[in-house]
Amino acid sequence: MKKLTMSLAVSAIVASGAFATSLEDAFIKGKTTGELSAYTTADSKVDTGLSLGSISLNYETASIDGFKASLGLIANTKLNSKNDTSFDGAPKSVINVANISYASDAFTVIAGKQAIDLEWISDYHEAVVGVVNTIPNTTIIVGHTEKFNANAKNDAALSRFNTIGTKGANVVDATYQINETTKVGAYYMDAPDLFSAVGAKVETEVNGAGVVAKYATTFEDVADTKDGTIIALDLSYKVGEIGFNGGFIKAGKDNGVGSLTTLGDNINPLDSVDSKVYNTDAKTLYVGATTTIDRFTLNGIYGTTDYDASKKESELNLSASWECKFVKNLNVSVLYANISAESSTDDKSYYSAQLVYSF
Repeated sequence: MKKLTMSLAVSAIVASGAFATSLEDAFIKGKTTGELSAYTTADSKVDTGLSLGSISLNYETASIDGFKASLGLIANTKLNSKNDTSFDGAPKSVINVANISYASDAFTVIAGKQAIDLEWISDYHEAVVGVVNTIPNTTIIVGHTEKFNANAKNDAALSRFNTIGTKGANVVDATYQINETTKVGAYYMDAPDLFSAVGAKVETEVNGAGVVAKYATTFEDVADTKDGTIIALDLSYKVGEIGFNGGFIKAGKDNGVGSLTTLGDNINPLDSVDSKVYNTDAKTLYVGATTTIDRFTLNGIYGTTDYDASKKESELNLSASWECKFVKNLNVSVLYANISAESSTDDKSYYSAQLVYSF
């Protein structure tokens, strides 16, 4: 259910052990992977439900002189639904990966459809992304994206790639590793005619205690649209096999986070897609815990959000996942979420369950 991160995408290119001596050899030594998934969700308070099946296939050639090609397809089929129209007009399948990459010790370039996971650019994009590693302790990511798809995944109806404004969007993201426990980062985004944004991040961890602080602000290009801002602080601590965390998120008082979420987001810790964390003048406090027992991973998080000057919403998420010991590569996950909204008519109480078999 989680999207592939940029760091994983790059490491897969750099660290692949399959090398070829000819174009034909590159295809012969290529690797095919995929997933079979079954997913169901229902909301008892608004009487909706959806079940779907999904299959994804990915093929990657072996590396030849640093070059590699990747192709991926995902197809989702509605199995059952109740008062759910999300599949109406949705495509049955989407090519979400189709790129050519080049990797060397100094840099990596990926051109085409690919997964991206940066501070405010996530999910799948039709883009050109370069990662530069020539400066000691520093990673610089430079990219240009033309199209964006937030729904090329196995737990919802699919969508097509959509163009980003009239000129796409550009990003420069730099991270400096100060020492083994601390790193700082800064980035600049620009989607001409829509918005631009700058942000910074600091991460440190000492003796099991971690701190992550983030800040970003937008400069809106659309007339009469106010700029957005966000400040986020997350504190974590691990005791044995149990990890605790809590944090505070503050959105701007004039226009929330503005257009920051246009190309994806990674700060909201809560599950519901319509949570108020990014609303105008939203202030969110949350606490959570996670632990692993044998093959089980258990998670819980509770958050409250004050927004739009005088409104309030709270959300509880409880989830568990299990790596099946009887069937290799089979993972089972369940989630329960309860939302107490400002108006009782907007309250939600939903669950989801998913089986994923990877091959």
